[in-house]
Amino acid sequence: MTDSSTRILTQWNKNNQPVGDSSSLLAGFLGQVASNFGNFPVLYENWSQVPEQYKNNVYLNTIQANFVVNDDKHKQYILRSLGNKWKDKRCRLFDKYHNWELSVEENIQNHPPHIPQDHWAIFVRYKRSAKAMDIANKNAANRAKLVIPHILGSKTLARKRDELETIHGREFSRAEMYQLSHKKPDGTFVNEEARELHEKLQEQMQNCSENEAFMRVCGKEHPGYVRGMGLGVSPSQIVGSSSGATSSTTSIESNERMEQMQAEIESLKAQVAEIDSLKAQVTEVDVLKQQIAFLMQRAKGDETPYLESPINKRSSEGSHMP
Repeated sequence: MTDSSTRILTQWNKNNQPVGDSSSLLAGFLGQVASNFGNFPVLYENWSQVPEQYKNNVYLNTIQANFVVNDDKHKQYILRSLGNKWKDKRCRLFDKYHNWELSVEENIQNHPPHIPQDHWAIFVRYKRSAKAMDIANKNAANRAKLVIPHILGSKTLARKRDELETIHGREFSRAEMYQLSHKKPDGTFVNEEARELHEKLQEQMQNCSENEAFMRVCGKEHPGYVRGMGLGVSPSQIVGSSSGATSSTTSIESNERMEQMQAEIESLKAQVAEIDSLKAQVTEVDVLKQQIAFLMQRAKGDETPYLESPINKRSSEGSHMP
């Protein structure tokens, strides 16, 4: 593909997620790009620390050279996907070449042939640090809680929804997508936990919106991924969009508005504090001007009565400087 002048057209849904046949090609290509640690070195602790220059260079010279993507929203999805794949590839690389029974220095000597030793040394030392091991333990505990598998395989929720909506000519809700992605071909759920969660969602949706029901049953949504929607969707995008949504303000909306209002309040407080500081400085300048004027009068032998400063007035009411 890199040596060809042909570029692949991409198709995106209204939530700026890739769909159609090209989406699987894009996903596979992004996986290859993330596996090349010449693009994104392993020495960085996390994706946010990878320099933007590296990300933009790959997007412009590698992704856009092979796929027709020009929208900023599509770029955000692609970079988020690259970040997830890069993180997974690093973990697999570490598991393949690192041996916990060996010392740090011995593991550094056993670096992968395609990774510079100095990069590998930084990576190994970080992975064996208390900070990284604590994160790994928390991630392992969270993964242990994921007891409900889906049946879509490598196909994304966005692509599956797009196929269903094209066939049936209607939109599919989050609850419907949950049911479809967790049921076997014979119509039964993949396990008892999946069936129970589905029933809880249906029960909650009798009294609230679909989005609210998901939050009550499954917990708070996280930026960049929404249950029943997939990668690239933020909670604010789906508020009020599902078929079961009500006109009332959801907890998601309320939380986002509260955070925004709190930020505005803090900004206003900072502005008020700055104004008060400026007022105090102006008062001090006025006092200094009066004192300078008095000293200049004294130096000239002027017998004009002394003009008391606000400070002198507060400290000794009605008195004059000796």
